[in-house]
Amino acid sequence: MKEFYKIFNQVSIQNTKIYNLKTTAFCLIICSKISNIISPIFIIFKTDPNKITYFNFLLATSLVTIILFLKTDLIYISIFLYFLCCIIDFCDGTVARYYKITSYYGKFIDGLNDIFLKSFLILSLAFYSYKIFNDFNLLIFGCIASILTSFDTFILDRYSAIVRWYNSEKKTNILPYVRKKFLFRPNLILNDLFIFLFGSMLFTKDNLDLFYYNFIYLFFIVTISAIQNLSLHIFLSYKYLKNERNKK
Repeated sequence: MKEFYKIFNQVSIQNTKIYNLKTTAFCLIICSKISNIISPIFIIFKTDPNKITYFNFLLATSLVTIILFLKTDLIYISIFLYFLCCIIDFCDGTVARYYKITSYYGKFIDGLNDIFLKSFLILSLAFYSYKIFNDFNLLIFGCIASILTSFDTFILDRYSAIVRWYNSEKKTNILPYVRKKFLFRPNLILNDLFIFLFGSMLFTKDNLDLFYYNFIYLFFIVTISAIQNLSLHIFLSYKYLKNERNKK
């Protein structure tokens, strides 16, 4: 027990410096605090950080499967699994930092899991809403929101890769990652709203009118977040990269 408390105090101090209101959405800060209780268990059992990520992927897959294929009244299990995924998502990084074994592969699969979770969660919710309301327009709205979420992440990675390549060749210093410089606070707010709206389904599911608007607002928040980030990266690529031509 002493070892647990020692590790708990160490990871709590470390994570407080990393995850705070200046860097992280409020709901995710709460998840990071809870993860401080779970991470010492992984550390005591010397669990490989990548295995924690694999486990989180299985949780995400289970979450999507439950929403898509099982009974509609099991949404509360999906909500629980979603928040568990958010909590476990902090654990792999915490364990890696504790043992000083962070790797680019670990960052890659962790990011891949984040993309899978959010994109397929929204897609599964779109089909879930169709099972309940038989509303084709709502289904299409959810599918579009899911696609935009995927493009949101892809354009971020694409932009950063191209800018790093450009900086290397042209000896410039263009910022590869711009989310923390532009629209950072709105992104955090939208992230909080998404988590809040998904969690609130636990309380609106028995009122079909509220439940219906819950889906609309959730898809709308995701769409707005994706569009603003897509627009930002397209604008910046046009601003910094459009005048360059490869010389033959």
